[in-house]
Amino acid sequence: MTATQHTTSAKTPNLFLVGAAKCGTTAMASYLGQHPDIFFSNPKEPIFFGRDLEHGWRMRDLEAYLDLFRAARSERYIGEGTVWYLYSRTAAQEIKEFSPSAKIIIMLRNPVDVIYSLHGQFLFSGNESHGDFDKALRAEEKRRRGNAIPRAAHFPAGLLYSEVVRYRQQIERFQKAFGRENVEIVIYDDFAKSSQESYQRVLSFLDLPTDHDPEFEVVNSARVIRNIALHRWLIKPPLDLWNPERWLPRGRLAHGLQWRAQTLRGRLYDMNLQQRRRPAMRQETRARLNRNLAPEVESLSRLLDRDLTAWVTP
Repeated sequence: MTATQHTTSAKTPNLFLVGAAKCGTTAMASYLGQHPDIFFSNPKEPIFFGRDLEHGWRMRDLEAYLDLFRAARSERYIGEGTVWYLYSRTAAQEIKEFSPSAKIIIMLRNPVDVIYSLHGQFLFSGNESHGDFDKALRAEEKRRRGNAIPRAAHFPAGLLYSEVVRYRQQIERFQKAFGRENVEIVIYDDFAKSSQESYQRVLSFLDLPTDHDPEFEVVNSARVIRNIALHRWLIKPPLDLWNPERWLPRGRLAHGLQWRAQTLRGRLYDMNLQQRRRPAMRQETRARLNRNLAPEVESLSRLLDRDLTAWVTP
């Protein structure tokens, strides 16, 4: 059964938080999931659409995907929040065919900060092997040709850091598919300044009562690794313990074991981390990225009719 062949009796998501990565989507999904009129999937990111992007943690079975939403009751919105849908060239149209009247939420952040934060996340997940940020940036051209990909990489396309933050063309794909009136843009700066105000604007976009107050807890704070050896084992064990779907027939059993294994892995992973802020980016690196990304930010500013050039101004 393909994504466009799902049964009408199945609860179908009609709210998609599609990205971008490292822009506060985990926190927003948490807040939205607390609203009585919104059901949000757990896990937040099933990575079902966007078939143009190879991802080792992708959910491939439609029935298992729909199972994520079967606990929904009478909520007006049923949502999920996969950040790589925005980056995908095909996800917008895939989602449109699957859920034609869906609402889309996009969160954006200073692209220079996103790249640096994403590099740190990929070091944690094993997708990146260059601990030095500048080396990772220099490796981009080789990686674009399919070379210098880390052995444990689960998402090679994400290593093209400069492509990940080409937001204008990514937003336009969703606006074209769903109409601008069905796509809400949240700027991370506003969200960080007042999560409540940004949350209420999203509720207004969804035509929901704005008097709901969720618990605005801190989500995804800065962390560093305690034990490197354990961290590497959790990322790439001798046997593929974390992905039963690769060695069992596809279906609910394999999917159930998959998420149980990933849950255990996640708990061990979190126990091996400690809260600590990452060192600041080198000034010369930031200056170079500011120059390189200035045209993209200027173009994005025109699209959104909001001046965001302070992001790349020294």
